[in-house]
Amino acid sequence: MKTSRRNFLKSAAFAGGASTLASSHPTQGAGLPKTDYAILDKVLEQPVLKRELFPSPVIIASVELLRNRNNFICRVRSRDGAEGLSIGHPFIAKQSYPVFVNTLIPFFAGKDARDLDQLLYRVSEGNVKVQGVPFCVQIATIEFAILDMMGNIASKPVGLLIGDILNPKVAIYLGHHYTNLRKLEPEESLALMKRDALEMQAQAVKLRAGRGDNLASDIDNAPGRTDKLIRMAREVFGNDMVLMIDGNGSYSVKEAIRIGKILEEYNYGFYEEPLPWDWYEEQKQVEAALDIPMAGGEEEFGMHAFRYLVGNEVFQIVQPDLFYFGGMIRTMKVARMAKAAGISITPHISGGGLGYVYMLQMVSVCPAAFKYHEFKMFQTKDANGTPIPLESKAEKFESIDGVIKVPSGSGLGVKIDPAYIETHQVFTG
Repeated sequence: MKTSRRNFLKSAAFAGGASTLASSHPTQGAGLPKTDYAILDKVLEQPVLKRELFPSPVIIASVELLRNRNNFICRVRSRDGAEGLSIGHPFIAKQSYPVFVNTLIPFFAGKDARDLDQLLYRVSEGNVKVQGVPFCVQIATIEFAILDMMGNIASKPVGLLIGDILNPKVAIYLGHHYTNLRKLEPEESLALMKRDALEMQAQAVKLRAGRGDNLASDIDNAPGRTDKLIRMAREVFGNDMVLMIDGNGSYSVKEAIRIGKILEEYNYGFYEEPLPWDWYEEQKQVEAALDIPMAGGEEEFGMHAFRYLVGNEVFQIVQPDLFYFGGMIRTMKVARMAKAAGISITPHISGGGLGYVYMLQMVSVCPAAFKYHEFKMFQTKDANGTPIPLESKAEKFESIDGVIKVPSGSGLGVKIDPAYIETHQVFTG
């Protein structure tokens, strides 16, 4: 059930503090309560990385970008010889790798990795002229590798570097990894989704609505497709399956509300991004007209914007993308704000690469975590379509009853075959 902005829960999302987020004083001319942003600001001030785990400086001796055609790997090494690795975003990395080489490598090289909170703040907020999702994707790629290195040094999983284990097992919702799903007839797309759901024993599934063009076009790829899909999915999956749907910005306010009413009739769990991603005022109109929980935020790259989204309950479930938003430490700050506000978070992640590995580490320590989290099968294909040969350092990767154990090995918890790394060459631009 979605919460009211007027009734935020009291919570101690930061050390020594607990307070309500909204006061009872109406905003002038709006008839809405005035948000007390001081609570969120106090949350944002709290450090994330557990610096106390590292009594001595961890100087970043090198940051390297390794390339094999369209695929990129980040490798960081400390002066003491510790190493961390991450795989870049499966399709955005190739569009923005020059900023990695020209801006990020010089910024991070030689710095003390224990200062990662401040380093991320300075690099993400200070480079105004290149801000956006492509830039944040590269920031996240470096952050993942640094955290992997730090976890290897401390002999702890990445999650324990940024929080306490709250979710050692993660319940998944099956996302859509078929690029042409919207172009298929409902019968065909649902058959594919059900096949995957059965394989993963998933208890929740997310479908795609509209054309997904982020243009508020109110157009389906076939007339009436979404209406039919919503109804048919409930028949195919039954009443016990938790169903969600993602609009990817397909609708105007009027059409988003119409679709939302149908979703409520068929008992869907949440309604994601029906409007273009940054139509936040219009999203509040949709939110006010519906009872179904609203989810969004995957395209947002600004911390101050998430402060607004949380403070004004634009969504009941916020979805910062671990790549698009710039990594786990920034996402943890959003999670803490969500907890202070009494709303939920389910981090968004792209399929392919090491996406599900990053997701598991993040959710393991995520306060205010939603019940289900995005998963697009155990895909590890890189940007070239090559499977990434990896193995868990501890628990086997498997979904049992739609639940996956978070790897407890050091760093990201996985070991990538060195022979695969050697197929990539150091790229200097």
